[in-house]
Amino acid sequence: MNGSSSHSSEIVSPFQDSHDTIPINQSIYKDVILSDNAAFVLLLLFYVVLGALISIFGIITNIINIIVFVKQGAYKECGTVNLLGLAVSDLLVAITMLYVSFCFSFVLFEPPNHPWEPFAFKYVTAGWPHLMVAQITRTITAYVAFERCMCVVFPFKVKTILSPKRSIVISISIFVCFVLSFSPAFIKQKLMYKHDPIVNRSRIVLVLASDWQYVVDIMWYINSIAFNVGSVAIVLICTLITASRVQLSKTWRSSMVTGGAVETKAGDADISTKSGTASQQNVMSSSKMQKEKKLITMIVSISVIFLFCYIPDFTFLLMYTINSDIRILGKYHNLAMVMYSLTFFMETFNSSINIIVYYKMSSKYNKVFREWVGLSTDNESLK
Repeated sequence: MNGSSSHSSEIVSPFQDSHDTIPINQSIYKDVILSDNAAFVLLLLFYVVLGALISIFGIITNIINIIVFVKQGAYKECGTVNLLGLAVSDLLVAITMLYVSFCFSFVLFEPPNHPWEPFAFKYVTAGWPHLMVAQITRTITAYVAFERCMCVVFPFKVKTILSPKRSIVISISIFVCFVLSFSPAFIKQKLMYKHDPIVNRSRIVLVLASDWQYVVDIMWYINSIAFNVGSVAIVLICTLITASRVQLSKTWRSSMVTGGAVETKAGDADISTKSGTASQQNVMSSSKMQKEKKLITMIVSISVIFLFCYIPDFTFLLMYTINSDIRILGKYHNLAMVMYSLTFFMETFNSSINIIVYYKMSSKYNKVFREWVGLSTDNESLK
């Protein structure tokens, strides 16, 4: 979230060792590109209506994902540990988005004599936490793609490189790393009770330290550019490598089965034994091919959904890079607010629909889920 001091009046700083602060107030809603009425409709749609619906759905689905992964034995397999970490971060994304929707309803429909400035309250208590957990989800998604790539490229060494315990440490470290990296934003901004010239009375408003813009600019380039671009690059590269290696393995197994079948025709004495062995190999190879096909489809599906959902975020990043006035306290603040609302919504959408991919493409997840909800039959339980 970016801002500029040029569009707000300066007041005496309540912070120790600071000189000037910048209050965020309703003057930010004037825009020369996007009208207030158009911005109101779009913000109501993405933040309040669709945002609340998708976040509620995401909270439910990710609680289900966490339960299923724990029942699968989350601490036994590296992949399940990573998916559990992703489910936890996705749950936090959905929870913070629901809180954003609640807070922004006050921004759009500010009641009279409200004890705090609604936008300031939403900005500090909802906006920044959501940005933080969304970045955690991006990073864990990249790590999941990396781990799966390692399983395909180094199938016999990956267990010594990435153990379940190490995956737990890595997932926890990602959470801690981003909490620390976002802490300057919370340190340099505070909600304080003071006179608000917009309503000509005292209420809780947002006060920013004099070096807030400098700190936020650094965070913007580190988190929005380095980590965002890096996460997408890792997902793309690892997905391409995984798909190509699995496809190569599939082709090799297919040729081996065909060669085995031809060899059985050339045998004389042990033709029946060889035929039976070839048939067994054929069935085993066919089963492996089906699992590999599902793996490829699952990886590609998750990657495509991830990339599609982060198109608005990268579009916003490109727009801001071209014109720095496209920001919350810039000249085109309505446009920036709408882009943030679309970005928040799509991030939450990405974090809410993984359950569909897991259920459709993971036989283990499907089996545990059906057993948990009592949908599995006796025949399925015996398999």
